[in-house]
Amino acid sequence: MGTLFRAVVCLLAAGGLARAADPQLAPVGVCEVLRDLASWENKSAAIVGRYSFRPTGRWVSEQVCEPGAADPPQLWIVEDDKDGPRPPERFELDVAQVRVKLAAITRHTALAKFPFGSSPGYDRWAVVYGRIQARKGDDARKAPANLVIRGAAVIVFLNAE
Repeated sequence: MGTLFRAVVCLLAAGGLARAADPQLAPVGVCEVLRDLASWENKSAAIVGRYSFRPTGRWVSEQVCEPGAADPPQLWIVEDDKDGPRPPERFELDVAQVRVKLAAITRHTALAKFPFGSSPGYDRWAVVYGRIQARKGDDARKAPANLVIRGAAVIVFLNAE
């Protein structure tokens, strides 16, 4: 978790001149969102999970969720530089909660293992800040919801070790 701590310290230093009134962002797992997707509709959140990048797209996910959550347990990442949610002026994650959530997620979710040079895809642990939007129709079969982000700057990669 040393890298996680360093990543959060860098974020804090970058936002050091921002308002002190912004509370720390509490991370939310993908399964937590999907368990009650209607209540998360159009809300912004810091989502922690397995960040996957493939030629077909990007998403944040967990491997399995408890019964009652939408399936598959993933939020498809859609980048919208114009209408994506702006992160708080002071983008500060609650490090203790990130550690607890990530430890719980890694107990039931694994990163894909790719032989070096065999695939342009990869998996990493991350916190992604964005707005949740339920998908409709056939799109919902691929993923129950989108996570609309403003740009790659709202993706914080983590180290679970």
